[in-house]
Amino acid sequence: MNEQSFLNELLRQKEFTAIEFISEWDIEKILQSICAFLNTDGGWIIVGHNMHKFTEIQHITENDINDIKLKVNDCIFPQPLVYIQTELIKEKQIVLLNVLKGSRQPYSYKKKYFVRTSNHTSIASSDDVSLILRSSNQYNSSWEKQTAVDASYTDLDDTEIRTTIEYSNRLGKGNTLPDTSKEFLSYFQLIDYNYIKNGSVMLFGIKPTKFFSQCRVRITNMPEGAIGDSFRDVEVIEDNLFVSFDRVMKYFKLNNPIISEFHKDSALRTDREMYPTDALDEAIVNAMVHRDYGDMSGEITINIYKNKIEIINSGEIPSDIIKGKTKIEAHHSVLRNPTIAHIFFLRGKMEKLGRGLSLIKKRFEELRQKSPEWTFQSGYTKLTLYGIPEEIKVNQRMFDFIHQIEPNIGYSREEYMAFFKDEVKERTARMDLQKLTEGGWLKKIGDGPQTRYSITSKKMPEIA
Repeated sequence: MNEQSFLNELLRQKEFTAIEFISEWDIEKILQSICAFLNTDGGWIIVGHNMHKFTEIQHITENDINDIKLKVNDCIFPQPLVYIQTELIKEKQIVLLNVLKGSRQPYSYKKKYFVRTSNHTSIASSDDVSLILRSSNQYNSSWEKQTAVDASYTDLDDTEIRTTIEYSNRLGKGNTLPDTSKEFLSYFQLIDYNYIKNGSVMLFGIKPTKFFSQCRVRITNMPEGAIGDSFRDVEVIEDNLFVSFDRVMKYFKLNNPIISEFHKDSALRTDREMYPTDALDEAIVNAMVHRDYGDMSGEITINIYKNKIEIINSGEIPSDIIKGKTKIEAHHSVLRNPTIAHIFFLRGKMEKLGRGLSLIKKRFEELRQKSPEWTFQSGYTKLTLYGIPEEIKVNQRMFDFIHQIEPNIGYSREEYMAFFKDEVKERTARMDLQKLTEGGWLKKIGDGPQTRYSITSKKMPEIA
């Protein structure tokens, strides 16, 4: 899903999605809206759109984006999790913000509270603030904030904590964060009067399996498939999340097959990895951040087969995010572990909040590989990444054309349309010819108006 199609999908669902439209670059209004979304259920802010059409906003530079990120950290308390980026849509610049529901409500901006009422941002009344304080927040009792029995600060890797603070400052995301380890943990409620929380152990534990067996990541290489009688190797990783992430990605680097591709009409060869590294990166981050850590048997399982990789973790993705196995709906991130997600964000591991699934799918589409599939069963999510080309689906029209044209003759798009007595529209003809070319049944000759298509020796399927 590219940036424009993602935004189009977001706009299509505007009746069902929490979206604030701001037509101009109004920093004050943007920050108030962020605060309001934090105090409700999160949502999207689109700057450069008035709900009906894209509007002209002044040229926004990288400095402008960095400036508003710093203002978010400095002026909104407690520090929230917000993703901000610029997009160029229809030659018009917009700014897209994804605001995650706050895990420590209420949030204030310039010592004032804001809420969303009837799709508008407004200053919260005393009754509104009271309601926020009294409302049960699903995150307050989440597993990551519970006390880790018998754990002490000496069970944590102080180097990892200080590395997180350094990364945060380097990326401009921690302008208001404490600069000592214990104060940092206290700020994110990962330590409370020397009581260590579960999230601290998972993120920074020296030996987290001493407390939680579900922290394991198990990698099994099965070249003969699931029903084979031998494994190439099995690796069990029992470290904290950041060390585990690095070890998993190192394993993929050593075991990601190289594919050689030859360009059409050229002897040039390109070597690439079977599975795009940034998609693997995103998939592992998703599994670590969104898994259900309350499931004591919920370790992350990675199965590597000859032509696919399965990544399985406990916890299901909400049904309104993925339809079927491959259709991703526009959405903002729903965080099962908001603090763990925030720490990953500070470490630079999570950037495209609400866009990770789309990024994974997009990368495989760019390589024309079979689309990733998400399936859910018995409280678990399984992501399957394929290392094989996307199957080209041939319809009856394309089937008839290939079987009736003459070899060694070039056919134009207009002749393709005429073949069906002009019952085929131009756009349909272009798509048919592109698929037939990608499938290897036609060879493209020339460019522009002189483009012709000639049949190849590749055999068509027996049936469309």
